[in-house]
Amino acid sequence: ISFPSLKKLRLASLNVIKVWHNQLSNVSFCTHEKLTTLKIDEEETQATMTLSLFPQLKSLELKNLQHLSGFCSTSQNKVIEFAFMKSMRIYNCPNLDSFVWRYTRQENQRICSQGDLFDNKVAFPKLQELRVKGCDKLLSIFPSNVLTTFQRLQHLTVNTCGSLQQVFEIMHEEKEIALLATTQLRELHMIRLPELKYIWKNDPKGIFSFKKICTIFVWRCQILKSVFPASIAKDLPRLRYLGIFYCGVEEIVSKLEEGSESEIAVNFELDQLYSLRLWRLPELKCFYPGKHTTKWPMLNKLELVECEKLKILGTQLITNNGQLDFPVHPPLFY
Repeated sequence: ISFPSLKKLRLASLNVIKVWHNQLSNVSFCTHEKLTTLKIDEEETQATMTLSLFPQLKSLELKNLQHLSGFCSTSQNKVIEFAFMKSMRIYNCPNLDSFVWRYTRQENQRICSQGDLFDNKVAFPKLQELRVKGCDKLLSIFPSNVLTTFQRLQHLTVNTCGSLQQVFEIMHEEKEIALLATTQLRELHMIRLPELKYIWKNDPKGIFSFKKICTIFVWRCQILKSVFPASIAKDLPRLRYLGIFYCGVEEIVSKLEEGSESEIAVNFELDQLYSLRLWRLPELKCFYPGKHTTKWPMLNKLELVECEKLKILGTQLITNNGQLDFPVHPPLFY
């Protein structure tokens, strides 16, 4: 089967188990080398699809695939690279638990997924946009060992994934590999994630930088306790919009781990923040629970709605020994 000039492919309402047969793996390069857009809609797929390589594929959309549990498969020692993929959208695939299925080479048996959308067997060096919605088996989007392969990502939206617990996992044993890696992320939207515990699990502490973020929108994440680790919040020179709505957030920035820096006042300089909207956060007590100072020189729009535990303004007090006294729950503007 050969479609040497195929550039766009849409598959809809197909009652099949596999779209690509395993035998296509050896000829996929020449068969699909010009394909740039792939869209699969309302397909009754029962198992993973076997995909070898689409070297020119730029966008992928998977939508309303009720039985899909994986998009492509690979053996343990193989990595699939989508070299030119720029946009990926996955909507309403409730049984998807991993983008790539991994198999043992000897027994050809699937290795159980940990609920990570991606792992280190797939690479998207040019991916700029990722939108995920209605994928209830996912527990995590980016485990630590894949973060460096998504440094071009600019727009991330995760919506209505009922089991998702974390977005970015940071493991410090990756430090030597990912030292001072700067991401291109501009916009982050977290919507209706009832089990989300962390946007960033663990503080990157200089391993990864997210300094190009301009917009952060968080809506109905009921058990999320904080939005940023301290090292990320300290380095957001381009952040212009921060909106948090209907969440269980207790503090916007989580406290640094106990150690040498725990007694030092942390400086947060949000030089470009233009709009801050905090709506119906009944547990919010403070911006940051430790000693700190904040600067908001460009803040133009401030909305605080039903944040009963949050004190808005405060002053620094001088103790008898001349030291600054910081309250247990510092106010928003301190």
